[in-house]
Amino acid sequence: MSSLQVDYLIVGSGVSGYFALKELLSQNPNVKVCMVTEDRYYPYDRPPLSKEYMRGETGEPFFEGEEAYSGITFLKERKVVGLKEGEAFLDNGNVIKFSKALLSTGGRPRRLNAPGEDLKGVHYLRTLDDAKSIRDGMGKRPVIVGGGFIGVEVASSIARLGLRPIVIEARPYIWSTFVEEKVSRFVQSYLEKRGVTVITGDTVREFQGRGKVEAVRLQGGMTLEASMVLVAVGITPNVEVAQQSGIKVENGIVVDQFLETSMRGVYASGDVANILDPTSGKRKRIEHWNNAEYTGRLAARNMRGGREVYDFLSTVWSDIFDLHIESAGETTDYDDYVLRGKLEEASFVAIYVKGGTVQGYLAVNRPGEELEKLNEAIYNKVNVSNRREILEKGDLGDLTR
Repeated sequence: MSSLQVDYLIVGSGVSGYFALKELLSQNPNVKVCMVTEDRYYPYDRPPLSKEYMRGETGEPFFEGEEAYSGITFLKERKVVGLKEGEAFLDNGNVIKFSKALLSTGGRPRRLNAPGEDLKGVHYLRTLDDAKSIRDGMGKRPVIVGGGFIGVEVASSIARLGLRPIVIEARPYIWSTFVEEKVSRFVQSYLEKRGVTVITGDTVREFQGRGKVEAVRLQGGMTLEASMVLVAVGITPNVEVAQQSGIKVENGIVVDQFLETSMRGVYASGDVANILDPTSGKRKRIEHWNNAEYTGRLAARNMRGGREVYDFLSTVWSDIFDLHIESAGETTDYDDYVLRGKLEEASFVAIYVKGGTVQGYLAVNRPGEELEKLNEAIYNKVNVSNRREILEKGDLGDLTR
């Protein structure tokens, strides 16, 4: 057994861990940092995995080359199995002693637990190796289980390669957890016109094949031929090290307004962190790229001794064929919504209102300045009662003037 003494320990090499590292090094390039990751690569970006990289339009999306990490201790394919104040225990028996630590452990794809799920050719998408396997083993009859962002992004990428993927969604319409039905129907129709088949209201009974997946049998009785299957039904937060260390866990790792966990000197960020969202007033995990970057940097500054409060309106984006989609705030819990623009022109924003204030929006091919004004209205909880005409077609700047 050996031990290592560092100033800062970062557990996880995803987006949030990477930006935490950059923030720490920006203030002191000689600070002693150790990053531990179960991955076998240096940090890379994730959005291209379902889009440009999946289509073969770009190479491996590393943030930086190996030389960028020469000044730190970088432990690949290693796992932190437990923490106590000032010490981390690795799966190989070694110990890392630290002043402050960050848990940016992210999440892992949720499994269906359906028969045949372990057949070769049944995939999940989270890592660079996952994306490589999917891209290289796609075949002619790809099937995607799950009609969320990842499932739809991969379906559009596959269709752009000239294949005809099938998407299976358990709910009555895709994206039903964050948009209302009219917008969902628009997106589904857009997909179907471009070669994507969408089956809603049905789930997988079993995966069939001899050693490799050959078909997907649905609960409704339909059997689909399948050369490859991607299961994309959400993620489960990686909270095990926190649980084993006595850190408070509830739908992720619970943090305070400074992103510190219940263990003094240990912080959490990114997809795994359960944060009190100041915009909605609700505790939640936020699985967005922007939030991962923001919380990684914020946690790093607070680990250095800062006392900055989490104060962020997280936004999310997606690209599907030639649709650029952006969303922010709460898009499900609302009293009313206003449609600005036109669905038939593939340029609109659905604005969700509750209690007289804008709660959130989902926009398709809309100008950035328009969305900035909506972000400002959400962040400042601007009262929009009796201002529907402005929301529909007026100058959104008038809402905050």
